[in-house]
Amino acid sequence: MYKIYTKEGDLGFTSLSNMFKKISKTEFIFDVLGTFDELEVSLGFLHSARLDDVRKVAKEVQKDLFSLGSVISSNERISKESVEKWENRIKELEEVIDYFNNKNDPLESFILPGGCRESSFLHLSRVTCRKLERMVFQYLKKDKNKLFIGKYLNRLSDLLFVMARYSNKKLGFKDIIWNNKES
Repeated sequence: MYKIYTKEGDLGFTSLSNMFKKISKTEFIFDVLGTFDELEVSLGFLHSARLDDVRKVAKEVQKDLFSLGSVISSNERISKESVEKWENRIKELEEVIDYFNNKNDPLESFILPGGCRESSFLHLSRVTCRKLERMVFQYLKKDKNKLFIGKYLNRLSDLLFVMARYSNKKLGFKDIIWNNKES
C-alpha cells in the first residue's frame, strides 16, 4: 500500500520535484507555492456553483494554476513556445473577462465583497490571487523569462471580480455599494 507520509520533511527540509538537494521549508518558494495551493482550494468551492459557466471557468483556472505552479518551481529555462502558449491563454482570459463583464451593469462606485455564496468565494479567490501576484513578482525579480505568470494572475484577479458581480446578478443579489458618507 502507498503511504502518504514519507517523514522526509520532519526536520524542516524538503525538495522541489525537479531538485535533488534538500532545501529549507522556510524558503520563499514554498510561500509562493502554498499560495498557489490556497487559490486552487478557494476556487474548488466553486465546483458546487449554481452557474454552469462559473463552475466551468473555475475548473479551467485550477488546471492553469497547477501548471503555473510547476513552471515557477522549475529551475529550467522556459521555452519560447511555452511563453507564447501562456500569452495566448492570457488573451483567452481577457475574452472571458469581457464575456462576464458585458453581462454586468456598469460599475459606478466601489462595491463591498459579498452577496451570494458564489460571489463570496470568487471575492475570496480574488484577494488570494492578488496576494499571489505580489509574491510572484517578488519571487521573479531575477527571472524575467517567467513574468507571464504575474500577467496571468493580474488578469485572473480581474476575471474573478467580474465573475463575482455576474454571480450576484444572475442569482438575484445586488452589488453592495460602498458609500464613504456612511462611515
